[in-house]
Amino acid sequence: MAVKKTKKLSAQTATTTVATGEKFAKVDANGKVTLIDLANLKTALLGGLNLNGMMDGVFIMYHRKSDDYPQMVKPHKWTALQNAGEIADGVVVVESGKVLVVAPTEADSAGILWSSAAVSGGATTTSDRVTAMNDWNGKANTASIISKSTSAAVTNTSAYAPGFCNLYSRANANGKGLLAGKWWLPSVGEMMMIYANMTKINYCLSLIAGATQLLENWYWTSTETSAANAWHLTLINGGLNYWNPKASDKGRVRPVSAFIS
Repeated sequence: MAVKKTKKLSAQTATTTVATGEKFAKVDANGKVTLIDLANLKTALLGGLNLNGMMDGVFIMYHRKSDDYPQMVKPHKWTALQNAGEIADGVVVVESGKVLVVAPTEADSAGILWSSAAVSGGATTTSDRVTAMNDWNGKANTASIISKSTSAAVTNTSAYAPGFCNLYSRANANGKGLLAGKWWLPSVGEMMMIYANMTKINYCLSLIAGATQLLENWYWTSTETSAANAWHLTLINGGLNYWNPKASDKGRVRPVSAFIS
């Protein structure tokens, strides 16, 4: 078997590992070669680590097609359920007494506006960072913003962040599930919860047919700064800003919901 990479050993070299096609060659200081099968390498490196335990706190939610009852299961159980015809509502995050369902997909990849014009939506409104991070009122925020929609300042259609979330829908084979009206534009606190669990959420999303990953871009929230601006969170570095104009800046939008029927 041809060695892809070689390394010259010195008296100070204890061991070195080089790729050899389907095996790894471990070479000690005396030149002794030990081949390790790649198939066993992962098990050896993990050393018995419980991979399922690493996914504690995240689940995949679905409305069971046999009776439309809401369920949430550990990620490793999802593939079999999906193969049996179940459809995911989203990814459930349970943290610090809060439960949030993250939608499998999001708005247009180019981003969408928050509203068509400046509008006071009646949501939590602040320019203080701490107050914004303590806003967990995404559902109430979105309902208020939708109610303020007018022909002069539209918020309630799928072209705008609050409307897109309000109209979002995930149905099972019977047309039941988290349908339109059960989703909302996350508040800053809810978006921070998503950011804190982004890697685990994306792993779950990778198991759901047709799902799209959370990206390291900025996402709109339902927390307002003023009639003209709203808060956003950037998922590459946790950048939290409040100066984005609602009617001219296009941001990513990921709906959220609750573990409800």
